[in-house]
Amino acid sequence: MGELGERLRAAREEKGLTLEEVAEATRMPLNYLQALENEELARFTSELHARGFLRNYASFLDLDVQETIATYEAVRTAGSRRKAPLPLPAPAQGKPPARRSFLATDLLLGLVAVAILGLGVFAAYVRNNHVEPTPTVGPPPTPTATPLPVYTGTSYEMDVYLDYPAHALDVKQRIDYTNPTSQTLSNLMLNIHANHFKNTFKLNDIRVDVDGEWERPETAPLDVTLRLELPAPLKPGEHVALMLDYSLKLPSISPDSEFIRGSFGYSKRAISLGNWYPVMAPYREQEDKGWYGQTYFEIGDPYVTEIADYRVSITTTQGVILAGTGVETHAGNHWVYDAKQVRSFALAASDQYMVSTANVAGVNLHSYYFPSNEEAGKVALDTAGKAMELFTELYGPYPYANYRIAETEFAGGMEFSGMTFLGSAFYDAYDGTSRTPLIPLTAHEVSHQWFYGLVGNDQIVEPWLDEAPAEYSGFLYYERYLPDDVDWWWFYAVDQWAPAGKIDQILYLFRNNREYMDAVYRRGARFMRDLREVMGDPAFFGFLGEYQRRHAFRLARSRDFFTLVQEYTTADLMPLQEEYFRQRILP
Repeated sequence: MGELGERLRAAREEKGLTLEEVAEATRMPLNYLQALENEELARFTSELHARGFLRNYASFLDLDVQETIATYEAVRTAGSRRKAPLPLPAPAQGKPPARRSFLATDLLLGLVAVAILGLGVFAAYVRNNHVEPTPTVGPPPTPTATPLPVYTGTSYEMDVYLDYPAHALDVKQRIDYTNPTSQTLSNLMLNIHANHFKNTFKLNDIRVDVDGEWERPETAPLDVTLRLELPAPLKPGEHVALMLDYSLKLPSISPDSEFIRGSFGYSKRAISLGNWYPVMAPYREQEDKGWYGQTYFEIGDPYVTEIADYRVSITTTQGVILAGTGVETHAGNHWVYDAKQVRSFALAASDQYMVSTANVAGVNLHSYYFPSNEEAGKVALDTAGKAMELFTELYGPYPYANYRIAETEFAGGMEFSGMTFLGSAFYDAYDGTSRTPLIPLTAHEVSHQWFYGLVGNDQIVEPWLDEAPAEYSGFLYYERYLPDDVDWWWFYAVDQWAPAGKIDQILYLFRNNREYMDAVYRRGARFMRDLREVMGDPAFFGFLGEYQRRHAFRLARSRDFFTLVQEYTTADLMPLQEEYFRQRILP
């Protein structure tokens, strides 16, 4: 045992804890804790994977996280010259740990995380010598006739019983998957974020269709991933169907929760179902990294999902109003949602919801709110309608027939395809003026229907790609509709926080929500402002519209962003990249 392992072991023993007790308290896999204390770092699926677990473990032990990471770096550098150890052993057979109800077996296979970005870091931009940008004339911002892709991908069909008083669901789910890669696949991977929460997700059965017979495959769960071995290789273009039977016992949501903690569970007046079902992991063929297994992380939006079709049939207990993604039909307590080419399916439920509706440019808007916040609920609807008009003009058509906003009891906003959760804290604070947080939050979330929804991105490795444009879209809303309040917006949203940090930081490296929002949201908005000044309005807005057309229904990358920028301007982007990015992004 070296310095890193000894430091971890000593801190744990000083607290009088066993590894099993730490695993129970942190919900970290026991075999990963053992690997950290034994400094068997090559057993992790990636460096970032190891860093994430080490950061959480060090924080739990009240160790200095940065010092611990520095020690890890020294061990990793030395260890890279040694032979890698054998894979982590599977936990002993028998009764599963109390912290997890997932599958009877607990074999290990990989959580494929993100690789640490590796180019050299450029010298810091001298902030005291800010150079006034000179607009440059780029190519004419005439929209290119970029065709939308033909969709032949994944589909999900779910039959759900929602027991609202018990905060519980029983689900039967079918997944139809067509191999879109050029590789022959021997296995599939699901990301199941609900499985992080103790005693929440229970998989009763899983089957794969083999020539019309439903057979139970070999499976290997790890954290929030599930790998399943296929009975026969799946060649490019071939189809396979899965059938899952599972139940959910929802965790409670605190009113001050943000992000992932606030978008899944139940509160006093509502149920929030965001990222709640097993979803196919993306297959990263371009990077030659295989399945993109993810891990739980409480900061930001630790999800990467691809476009799919959904049909969700829900039977509820009596007296419940539902708000979900897609085209809705319902009779009594039975609801059906059909959604085509969406990135996610989300659902909010309450026995207290009031609903207001509007139609803007052919899009049906629905606002769900509690009776005590009727005025704020109607303001949210009005703001969403204006934002929908503006962003359709700037970014291109909204691709769906419906958009829903639901008041839920947490302290933030959360985007999904065709659906947004807005926290009650913002409704409660509505003061009847335009200088109230509900309005910029609503505009920000509506813009996510383009940045995240239509054009997706890796929200773990490159969260700035959707959050920076979305935050700046809040300013664009005020610039168009409330020009007298734009100074207030900059102070409220950005300047009062004196934000610092590079905007292209990987999600797992942020230590808290404030640090994450300072860099990605607030500094991200400043970057978009400065990029607009450098490019000039015609080129800037022409670029944003073409970005949506060219990458619609796909996962875009930072390189895609800057490649397209340079089609619209000949300006030198080096000063901007030095100021806002850790490394230069080459087109």
